Amino acid sequence: MHATQQLAVYDFYTRTIKSTIGLRGFTLQLKVEKAATLDDLRQLRDPYVEAVLKAKGRDQAALLAQQLDQLLD
Repeated sequence: MHATQQLAVYDFYTRTIKSTIGLRGFTLQLKVEKAATLDDLRQLRDPYVEAVLKAKGRDQAALLAQQLDQLLD
């Protein structure tokens, strides 16, 4: 289960970082790629949500945070 969940979270990050944050998300994308465990990916949640908030605003950040939290649970 963990491997499937980890892959789902990884895919979510890579898909949404590119589409919502763009080039400003490059450093965050590198951290996602270096993440070796699900816990590593969990630690990127807050920086990710903060980056989306700055790039797209509160509504988009809340929506993506909710989707991410469902994957992380």
